[in-house]
Amino acid sequence: TMNNYIGQDAAEDLYSELLCDEKEFLESLKADAEKAGQGIKTDIQLHSVDNDGNFSPFELYINKFSVTALVARTGGGKTTLATNLASRMSVMGNTGLYVTLEEPAFAITAKMFAAYSMYKNKNHSSMGITTSDAMKVIAGKMPHPDLEGFRQEVLNRCRPVDANKLIDKGNLASPNLLYQPQYIADIIAFCNAKAQQDLDFVCIDFGQLLQIEGIDNSNSFNRIKQVMMLLKQLAGTGIAVIIGAQMQRGIYSEWIYDWEPEQVKEGGDLEQACSMMIAIGRDTKQKDIDQRDVIRLLKNRNGRKRVGGMLTIDFEHNYIPTLTEQPTEKAL
Repeated sequence: TMNNYIGQDAAEDLYSELLCDEKEFLESLKADAEKAGQGIKTDIQLHSVDNDGNFSPFELYINKFSVTALVARTGGGKTTLATNLASRMSVMGNTGLYVTLEEPAFAITAKMFAAYSMYKNKNHSSMGITTSDAMKVIAGKMPHPDLEGFRQEVLNRCRPVDANKLIDKGNLASPNLLYQPQYIADIIAFCNAKAQQDLDFVCIDFGQLLQIEGIDNSNSFNRIKQVMMLLKQLAGTGIAVIIGAQMQRGIYSEWIYDWEPEQVKEGGDLEQACSMMIAIGRDTKQKDIDQRDVIRLLKNRNGRKRVGGMLTIDFEHNYIPTLTEQPTEKAL
């Protein structure tokens, strides 16, 4: 008898796909294709440019069944982009989880609240709240009219979870549970079961801090390889996995339009595993002082690649404008 290395159940599933006819095969893909759809709407509009230099609007969607990386220099806007995406995707009716490995959950919640307030008041920006005032609202020290809407439209659908609160006090050297992708997957499965519907996305801020229990995590090459393998498997269940990632320090003096996907810190496997990489940050070499911030797709397996936009990130209100202004060639 032939040795079965992949397990009897998995083998039967694989063989049924290989041996069925084309109609049955397409039917087997139908549910996943319907679930994936166009992706998750963010209401962020960028621009793409064709080979003839013609610009056209590009609606940014976050794909399910894949890993998306938000990449930047240190302090370049990863968390600002992640909290804006989490707030907007929730407002659009999607459900998710925000796993923070850096800032405490109350700080992330305040940033999501500030982003939500500015987004809801984008036509009356003076009514939006700053991040520092949002922190006071979260602390119960001041009221704000947008709080109830934030509770219903965002926190009811996306809950920030602080990985650093899950500490094994008996062994501080061990990785906390939520620093490990397999336990993030367990929590997502628990949420799916409790809600009786699947979450649409998970944000992990940031991905390069993740570890794997049982391996030498000081070997960054092997650690990132294992981490990305598990995140790919998680995405394969139909969820959009969004991770923050830092770029290599060597590119900090380069213009963002010169960045390449493989220049992400601790590189190859992270870059290869991602279907989309969104770069964000202040480009200090831009001559237009009102438009120094750039969003640009470094990688996009599912569509156009020459996509980007120039804008001004409002860090005080933790807000990325809904519509970017017309980009120059250098943004793309």
